[in-house]
Amino acid sequence: MSVQRMAKALASSTLVPDSYRGEANLGNCIIALELSQRIGASVMAVMQSMVPIHGKPTWSAAFLIATVNSCGRFSPMRFRWVGKEGADDWGCRAYAVEREGNLELVGALVTIAMAKAEGWYSKNGSKWKTMPEQMLQYRAAAFWTRAYAPEIALGMHTSEEVNDTPAAQQVIQPSVATTVTASVVDVTPTPPEPKRRKKVEPEAAPVAVVESTPAPVAEPEPTPAPVETPAAPEPTPAPLPSVDPAEQTAESTLAQIGITYAQLAKLATDLEWWPDADTYPTVADLPLEIQYWVIRNKRGIARAFQKAGGAL
Repeated sequence: MSVQRMAKALASSTLVPDSYRGEANLGNCIIALELSQRIGASVMAVMQSMVPIHGKPTWSAAFLIATVNSCGRFSPMRFRWVGKEGADDWGCRAYAVEREGNLELVGALVTIAMAKAEGWYSKNGSKWKTMPEQMLQYRAAAFWTRAYAPEIALGMHTSEEVNDTPAAQQVIQPSVATTVTASVVDVTPTPPEPKRRKKVEPEAAPVAVVESTPAPVAEPEPTPAPVETPAAPEPTPAPLPSVDPAEQTAESTLAQIGITYAQLAKLATDLEWWPDADTYPTVADLPLEIQYWVIRNKRGIARAFQKAGGAL
């Protein structure tokens, strides 16, 4: 099943969260599918555990712990406590054993003193005052995951961390889709203005003067008016074969246009359609957002390729 069909099936389900339902949220479903493939988790688990806060996607701390425990590379994550419960020096570290080298991996120490110094403890509605033990474990687990398994966290913070951080300190990074959209250039050429032909007036024929008795002169035959030859129509590219959009892929789109991926990559570099086009060796390595852009803009790519001479 193609990614687009799977995204449509998920968007029509009543079991997914509201931010993934309906045609308007197909993009969110595609992102969830891509993330689930990267970290090896269920797409439903990703949808239930990825929470957007202040315009940024975040994980729940419980999801990070569950993903580490089920990935098979480490022993189950555990916590080592220090200090006296309720005091500022009370805290814990997350740790797990890497199975391949039998090496214990110990995370950063998180204490109540740290929570107070960072402003997490005193923030309005903070859970650090009502459930400090749970918050210490969640924060220690998030630190451990980003340190020893960043491919699981993918650089994203937990919802608990984002809620604890003042909005003024949060830097919202532009998404991949926004970067690609801002870098893509419209390749549809502007049609030239039609040229107007100038009407050529016929020159009058010279009249010979004969100094003799004028003979009756026959009336000249009327000169036919010049006929304007219409301009030949410009050749239009042959229509591309129709393909079911649900089955369309970037590879089949290039096959319809009649160009190779190497030609597309050179065209994208010359016209600056997206940054670092030469870093993707094959069409399958392109991000999903760029692949969908290629599918949607196949006619514009065909015209740009024809304009470049058809051989790059």
